[in-house]
Amino acid sequence: MIRPWKVAVAVVLGVAALPCSAMAQTAPDTTAPTVTITSPANGDTYKIGQQVAAAYSCTDPGGSGVATCAGTVAQGAMIDTAAAGPHTFTVNATDNAGNPGSASVNYNVVESDDGGVGGQTPATLQLTLGQAGAFAPFIPGVAQSYTTTVAARIISSAGDATLSAVDPSATQTGHLMNGNFFLSQPLEIAAAKGGGQAPTTTTPIGGSSAPTTLLAYDGPVNDNATVYFKQPILGSEALRTGGYSKTLTFTLSTTQP
Repeated sequence: MIRPWKVAVAVVLGVAALPCSAMAQTAPDTTAPTVTITSPANGDTYKIGQQVAAAYSCTDPGGSGVATCAGTVAQGAMIDTAAAGPHTFTVNATDNAGNPGSASVNYNVVESDDGGVGGQTPATLQLTLGQAGAFAPFIPGVAQSYTTTVAARIISSAGDATLSAVDPSATQTGHLMNGNFFLSQPLEIAAAKGGGQAPTTTTPIGGSSAPTTLLAYDGPVNDNATVYFKQPILGSEALRTGGYSKTLTFTLSTTQP
């Protein structure tokens, strides 16, 4: 009689233990992960090219744990500020139970947020010469120096500027010519800045390998300069009927555009 009782007790205990085991099970996670975006902040405005690092976090209130947490760019990477206009930053997350979560913020990118005003000057290096100067008629047998001028409008936005002149001709360089005839004395040249006095000396004009420097400026220029020419004629010089001339090249240059 003792053995059957022991068997019955064992069976009852085994059946009673099953509900206890079922009560200890955890309820399934059906709660979506929570996403928090710290940077960029919703509604913020940034300048084009401004360096703004992404900052965000993901948590799982359901308890199964965060499986993925990824933003438009990685945590700590720079957000997109390359172009002006509205932008959206999004972070997506999932937990280990497969529940998805997401959050987005909107921010704006502008060219400037300081409310200022400004402008820009294009690179400018401009030389405009007036009508070519003409000497008074050369009188044969009379020693005399003839003079004339040409206006030179000089505009430069460079850090410096130099005005120079050359006679590019390889034939009787620096001398006025009349057909095959040429003057024995070289053409002389000088220049004065606007408002300045006429130069007291002139220099024979050089050829292409030795340009004659006329004016030098150490900053931006807006000047109405004058170029002076002098042509000495000897009393013993034979002059040919007709016009004496040369085509000269004037150059405005800079070393600091």
